[in-house]
Amino acid sequence: MLDSIINAFTKGDLADLNSKMLHSAYWGQHNAKFYGSEKLNMILGNWFALTGKCTVLAHQTIKQNNHYVVYLTFEPTNKNGTINYVFWLETNQLMVKSVLAIVDTVQLAALNQDSPEKVSDNLPSTDPLVISDYDQQDNLQNNIAWPSNLISKQAQNVEILDQWWAIWSQKQLANINTLYNDDAVINLPGDKHPQKRERLFEFVLSKINTLTRMFTQIEDIAIEGQDVAIKWFLDGDEGENKIRLPFITLLKIENSKITVDTTVCDILAFNKNFSTSHVFKQPTA
Repeated sequence: MLDSIINAFTKGDLADLNSKMLHSAYWGQHNAKFYGSEKLNMILGNWFALTGKCTVLAHQTIKQNNHYVVYLTFEPTNKNGTINYVFWLETNQLMVKSVLAIVDTVQLAALNQDSPEKVSDNLPSTDPLVISDYDQQDNLQNNIAWPSNLISKQAQNVEILDQWWAIWSQKQLANINTLYNDDAVINLPGDKHPQKRERLFEFVLSKINTLTRMFTQIEDIAIEGQDVAIKWFLDGDEGENKIRLPFITLLKIENSKITVDTTVCDILAFNKNFSTSHVFKQPTA
């Protein structure tokens, strides 16, 4: 599956990747879901229009049960920058049932010095926001999910994952210094280069200060050895407006410390969907 994705996004090999997907499969990207045989044509067409030919600088996979997570760092032939792209696949062990893909669109816009507005104009319309999705945060029927609710409490690093989740779900910013290694590599949405712990602190704090109410929820976790992938979302109120922002975070945990954190979200698709939002004021890579 890794080779199929790489060949599709570097060589335009649509047929091989299409053959791995069930006819009923959907591809979710840019906060929209695409169905049918043409879904990959549009995704790849937009990709090559913005990037041209690319090579893969680095890749990582995390497999657990029916989850297959692929993280790729692409570099276009003009070598003007790199692009982080994460694919979360749900499979039946043989075929792909669904894909959630998140590409860093700010990095994408920076490749050819295109304005974010130009890239945003090429993004598809997002799916409508369903207000009933917010019932869980307004009228909770059950406890908020923690990593330890989704994986065995005896699993390796489960306490560290709960403490990491407290950074976002409980605004426990002090955990950043205690959980992350001194020289941890932190890749954040829209940033051109890896960051240090202080930048992560600022990134989380900016969301807390912008939203009048903030609610986070984990959707799924995949673990393979020291590598963890978490699919989650941030909901919130920004004044009178409700927002939703999907994330995928990949962590590497070594000797009880987080040594690598790669978090991706689609900033330009979010800004297009929530045009009055100030969650991301000036997205630049």
